[in-house]
Order: sequence, then structure tokens, then C-alpha cells
Amino acid sequence: MAMQSFDKLPLENALEDSPQLRSLVGVFSEDAQALRDYVTTLHQLSSKLVAAHNQLTSAYQDLAKHLKAYGTIKFPVNGDADGVVASTLSQFAKHVSEMSSWEHIVATQIADGAVYPLSRFIDTELHEMETMATLYQNAGTDLDRAITRYSRCRRRDPEQEHRESNEDVYVSKKKFHQMALHYYSKLNLLQYSRKSALLEPMLGLLVATRAHYNMGHDALVTPEVEDFLANISVCVKSVIEDQAKEREDTLELIDSIITQSQLMYYAEPPPDIASLPPDTTLTNKAGYLNVQRKYMGVMSSWERQFVFLEGGNLMSVVKGDAAGSLLLEVDLTTLVHATDTDDRRHVFQVATSKKSVTLQALNDRERDEWMLTIHNLAKDGGYVKDEKAAPASLFSGVGQFFADKFHAASAAIGSAPSTPTTASASPPSGTAASATMPQAAAIPADAPIVFDLLTSPEETFTLNLDSQNDSEQDVTDDGAEGKVVKQETDKFFTVRFLGSMGVNVDKVVSFIDGQAVVCEVMRRILAARAIHNVFSTMELHLSTSQSHLILSEPSTGNVCLRHSLSDVAYWAAHSENHKLVGYIVRQRDTEGTDTASFSCYVFEAEGSGTEICCALGVAAKTAYHQIVEKKTQEKKRKQETRLLLANIAQLPDIDDPPQVSSDGQFLILDGDLPGSTPRTPPVSTKSSQSTPARDPRKVTQEEDPESEA
Repeated sequence: MAMQSFDKLPLENALEDSPQLRSLVGVFSEDAQALRDYVTTLHQLSSKLVAAHNQLTSAYQDLAKHLKAYGTIKFPVNGDADGVVASTLSQFAKHVSEMSSWEHIVATQIADGAVYPLSRFIDTELHEMETMATLYQNAGTDLDRAITRYSRCRRRDPEQEHRESNEDVYVSKKKFHQMALHYYSKLNLLQYSRKSALLEPMLGLLVATRAHYNMGHDALVTPEVEDFLANISVCVKSVIEDQAKEREDTLELIDSIITQSQLMYYAEPPPDIASLPPDTTLTNKAGYLNVQRKYMGVMSSWERQFVFLEGGNLMSVVKGDAAGSLLLEVDLTTLVHATDTDDRRHVFQVATSKKSVTLQALNDRERDEWMLTIHNLAKDGGYVKDEKAAPASLFSGVGQFFADKFHAASAAIGSAPSTPTTASASPPSGTAASATMPQAAAIPADAPIVFDLLTSPEETFTLNLDSQNDSEQDVTDDGAEGKVVKQETDKFFTVRFLGSMGVNVDKVVSFIDGQAVVCEVMRRILAARAIHNVFSTMELHLSTSQSHLILSEPSTGNVCLRHSLSDVAYWAAHSENHKLVGYIVRQRDTEGTDTASFSCYVFEAEGSGTEICCALGVAAKTAYHQIVEKKTQEKKRKQETRLLLANIAQLPDIDDPPQVSSDGQFLILDGDLPGSTPRTPPVSTKSSQSTPARDPRKVTQEEDPESEA
């Protein structure tokens, strides 16, 4: 297979240490060795000009031949794809051939201009390259030793031993990662150094020869040579500037990679660091695992190998080998389950009707992700039909996987996963088939994800003022009895905001659609956090009032976000991880106008997300009853107002019926109209129940409260 052309070693994959990357590093190391051989030869030939004063002519001839040979050498890393260095060296060889007949009497100047830069390049760049290569190999050996020690920790070993081995893995992996980054960057920078190391000595040699050889004045002091030297000077200067810029960018990239890779240094992340759930939709995975080897069916040993899935086969590559070997063929009969072999942690077994393989991961998340991936591949018979196709559901391979493991695995493999259920009423069977993938249309493919709630001081002040106004409105008068009704908002839930994204749903969200959409948004947000290395979360207090869902800061109590309960369309907790909770809410603009768009907010609760869902349900029910009660009171007040106006109209001294004020609280008599003298003070419709006029035809309604004005 033809090797693809490349320019740099990928620093982002330094910690992965895959066989492909190791092969690539070997190619760059071979290129550095070839460059060292070439530069060493160039240094020896330049030194020969100083030492062999009597053989100056032959020395120049040999040097010219060697400069021409650069274009014929096949470097593993082609750092001169455009042929600039080869053509430039050919031009140098032409001038060196002309100088073969000149007398060489200034050996010191040649040594300063040609030999010294090569000596400096060999002693600094190439020697440092060899030292870093040795340190890189030692760091890899130390990492293997640390991981082997950690993998040998048994369950009954003291916790101190587990912590020490885990810390040893952290230190060794960090040391290996940093050494690999610096070694790879050194190999990348060598591609720039080769140009200056090859061109600068020849430039110094030519300048020294021209300055100190009057005999060659007529041959060298020409416009063509002047232009040639100027172009080479500019080229070398630009290469040095590019090298300096590349060095600065590389150092910044190294610092960024180290900062973002802190979590990957741990074999098992500490409990105080938030960990991501395993990806349940994978059908292809690769990484290092410990593989158990058995001898004579009794003795066994563990060997760390690079394991990967390819073409429906479980393959492995032993460190140092270029090709992989078959561990097991994944088909419909493949079973995978966790086990406790040799009292080791994070061990799982993959078995078919013909063979079984026992593997060990570094932590539970990696083990579960391997098991889910193999299970998803086994459901398709070990063949991935379309890797780009979206999974049938968020829970593909999860519910069915654990059902197979604890119940009838061989009979259930290949069946469709069941739809997750909650404590509420289950949907009819007909809707389950039509809602196989509701999240595919409900969530746009390019929907942006927001990882933080950023509010300006003006927005915070406005939200706090609105919250205070709502609190004042919550305390309302309850008719003539003067009852005070107030919703308790002291109870709150501590949550951490994970992210939000827009969704395409209606105001009325069905059970299956809402559950699937919320869970799919959870999966996308967690996956985006893992891809972009976003681990920081914003801690908030979630509480409810009579009419709003409120998110506030724990320390200051300032309101960060506020939603009307009438705009909350759906809320649910994750069926597998009950700490994850989310809700779908209608979005409104700054003026409170409905924008007909919905967003899904996802949080990680400190306690149980089910309790938050129950609290939201109680708050929504209370808000609904209050709205119904308010509408009932308004309807009753309108009926009383109409009855009062009818009774007043029947009085004998009333010519024109009075009018009701816009707020419905007062009667406007004819004398109260603009431009007239008021005869009586305004009459409140609430207090007008004292002396109403009675209709003699409706005396039977005297004791009915509805007939009173």
C-alpha cells in the first residue's frame, strides 16, 4: 500500500500512541537519521577544505558532486516537494566546480563560514534529537510498567496500593505525553532546520570565497551571482522566521493539549471529577486493552495489546508488530458480559459458539463502552451496513444489552430494543411504531449548543425585578374574606447546568416524543462536552413559584433565568442516569412575545432528577388550578356586574343606565362624565351588594346568593 504524503506529526494524537502513530514516528526518525548522515558527510567534506590545503581542487570537486546528489536521495519525509533546495544546491555545485582551480589560502574563513554552522547543527539539533529519542523510549517503558502495576491491583489489595498505582499511571502517562509532544515537535521542526542547515553553510562558503579570492573576482562578481546570493539570503531569513513562528505556535499547542488532556492522564478519574457516560451508539472502537492468554487450559497471563474492530472481527496488535491478529469473529451468537477473572477489575468476556476472549479495560466507562460497541456490532451479524446512519434510538444497545445479559441472551440478540418507560401512563402500542425516531426531525442537525448561562448586569437586574413583582402578585386578596394565598419558594434543588439547544416540537409534546427528544439532547450535549473538552459546569438553584420556574445563583440569589410554567412543554429524567434531568420550554423575545420556538435545557442534579420532575409536576398542577380559579372568579364577577346593571336599570328614576369602568371596579354615573358635575361618588361593584333594587317578579330568588348584586 502506497504511503500518503505528510508534512507534520499530529501532536493531538500523541497520547493515543496507536500503532499507526508509532509507525509514523519511525518514519520521521529514519528521516532524521538520513539527514544526520547527509549533514555529517557535508561537514566532513567542508572540513576537508580546511585540512586539505594541497588537495583543494579535488575537495571542491567532491563537494560539488555531493551537492548535486541531494536531488537523487529518496528521503522518507519529502521536505523539498517543490525542489527548491535541490535546485539551489545544484546552483551551488556549479559555482563550487568553477572554484576547483583556485588557490585556497583562507582555511580559517571557510571554517568559520561553512564548517561551524554544520558543527553547531550536528552538536545541538541532531544530538538533542538522539537524546530526546532515548528519553521518549524510556518514558514509554515507564508507562507500560505503571499500567502493568495498576492492572495487577486486586480487589482485596489496600486502597493505598490502588491510589499509588493510579497516581503512578498518572505521572508516567503525563511524562510520556509531554516527552512525546516535545519529541514530535522536534521532528517537525527538523524539516525547517534542514533547509537552514544545508543552505547557510554553503552561503557562508561562497561569500568567504568571493571576499578572499581576487582571482575569482571576474567569475563571481556578476549580476547573476548577486541576484542568486540575495535570493538565497532572503530564503534563509524567511525559513528562520517561519521556524521561529512554528516553534511559538507549537509551544502554544503543546500547552493547550496538556491542559485539555488532564482527565485522560488518569486510568480511573477521581470521584470529584465529572465523568461522561459511555457512548451507546458506537459500532467501531479501538484502543489498548489487557488480553488474557491461557496456557494448557490452566495457567494464564495478561498482555497489553492494541485491540480494534474491523470488518466484523475483533483484532489485536502486539506492541512492536506492524500487522494485527484475529482474536474473535463477531456474529449473531456473540455474547459479552462483565466478569471477575483473576480478581481483576474492569474485566469483561466476549464469547461465541466457538471461542471466548477475556479482556480488561482501565475503568468501568471504557469497559461498558467496549461491551456496548461489540453488542451493537453483534446485532447486525458483525457487519456494519452504514456507519454514518443515525442509531434507531438513543437507547439502542442499552436496554437490550442489559436485558440480554441478565435474562435470555442467546434468544434476545438481534431484537429491537424496548422503548424506555417512566412512572406515568404508558403510550398505546400504535404510537410506538410511529415514533421510532422522533428526535431525528425534532432536533436540527446544525443546532448550536450553549454550555453556559451568560447574563449581563442589566438583564440580571431586570430578572430580579420581575421576580420581585411576581412575588408581590403571588400575594392576592381572596374576595370578601380577605384570605392571603402565597406559594412557598423556599425549597430549591441544586443543579449543574450542562447545556441547551433548540428543538423543533409543538406546544403539546407526546410522552414518547418528549422522552426521546430530551434524552437525545442529553446525549448530544454530553458528547459535545467530551469532544470540546468542556468539563466546567455552572451550579444553580432550581426553584418554582406560583407561575414561574426560576434558576438563581447559590451565592448571591440573583436570578439567571426564568420561565413561565405555562411555557414549559415537557420535562423528564434520564431512564439510566437519574441525575440527568431536562425540560423543553417555549422561547420568548425580550418583550415577552412568543417566538414559536422551543429549547431543551439539560441539568445534572445533585440529588435525584425524579424529585425535580415531581416538583415541576406539582407546580404545574398548582398553576393550572390557579388559572382555572382566576377565570372562574372573573366569570362570576361579570355575571354579578350584569345583574347589578339590570337591577339599576329597573329603578324608576334612572333614565340612562350607568357605565362600568374599564377595570370593572366602579360604576360611572351620568354626572361623572367629562364636562358635568358629579352628583354621587363612584360606586364600587364590590360594595354595591348592600342595598340592591329588587324585582317583585323574582322574590323567590331572595335567598339565592347568585341573585344578590
